[in-house]
Amino acid sequence: MLLGACLPMAIVGYCSAIAQARVAASGVSVVAKKPEGQSTAMVLAALVETYAVLALLIAILMILNLKIRKW
Repeated sequence: MLLGACLPMAIVGYCSAIAQARVAASGVSVVAKKPEGQSTAMVLAALVETYAVLALLIAILMILNLKIRKW
C-alpha cells in the first residue's frame, strides 16, 4: 500500500524536475536577453513546482488514509 501511495509522487516529481529544468534554463536565457523578464521567468519556474507539491499532498493523504468529504 505504501508503494502505491508514493508512486504518484515519484512519477510526478520526476516529470516536474525535467520540466522545471527546461523552464529554468529558458528563464535564464530570457533574463540574459531581456532583464525585465525576470519576474515572468521566476513565476513560470514556481508554477511548474506546484505540480510536485500537489503530488506530495496527494501522497501524504493516501499514506494517512484521510478521506475528504465533498460538500
